[in-house]
Amino acid sequence: MKAYIITTSFNPDQKQVTFAQHLADQYGFTYKERRKESVKKLMADGEGALIVYREKLIFVAYNGRELIFHPDTAMLRIKALHDPLVDVMGENPKEVLDCTMGLASDSLVMAVAGHKVTAIESQLIPYLVVSQGLQTHISGHAKLDAAMRSIQAIRADYQHFLSLQASDSFDVLYFDPMFSERIAASDNLAGLESVANPTRLTAAVLEEAKRVAREKIIIKAYFRDTVFEELGFERMVRPNQKFHYGVIELAPSK
Repeated sequence: MKAYIITTSFNPDQKQVTFAQHLADQYGFTYKERRKESVKKLMADGEGALIVYREKLIFVAYNGRELIFHPDTAMLRIKALHDPLVDVMGENPKEVLDCTMGLASDSLVMAVAGHKVTAIESQLIPYLVVSQGLQTHISGHAKLDAAMRSIQAIRADYQHFLSLQASDSFDVLYFDPMFSERIAASDNLAGLESVANPTRLTAAVLEEAKRVAREKIIIKAYFRDTVFEELGFERMVRPNQKFHYGVIELAPSK
């Protein structure tokens, strides 16, 4: 594991200290008292620092970039009249496995639309920051807050997770791999750069996905990406948009 430290905000209460120490024990982080020290000084030559605030968890990378959970992107999409992902999902409520949780924007959009979402994330830092945010963030919008609490977040590698699932376990499987083009094109993803999983979806994983999914598999990727054609997804072209969705419809009688 990379050398990460964990600390608290200034003037922490006992709950913050206890939670920070718990995470340090559970995941092998080095706990350091905050006192009056800067985060930069505390992490010294380390790869980054987790900071426990009263109502959130923030990660600061060695280059100063921050990873913070906030449902702002999801909120903008929810307020729109139509969302392309929701349209691709279909109208009836579905059991969804989001295989690449990331900042959980897509999971939130699907949950607000009435779908039951399980979201998995392979990387520890995004998992901790986002899963904590889903449970504690208060947006001021009751429906969005309920959607956040409804998402079951699991730390797991999707290839291993899928191999453990029974056939036809979920209606829909969703993939949104964190490719380099996406990070470069999205300022709000900059904090993920040092801790994201860059793994591409492979044909072998797709075969497992077809076994686990009942209805369809959806992928989101950069518009120049060839993954759609390589793996047999029907590309849903979005004119003048940097990201497209791809769909594989599965036979109801499979």
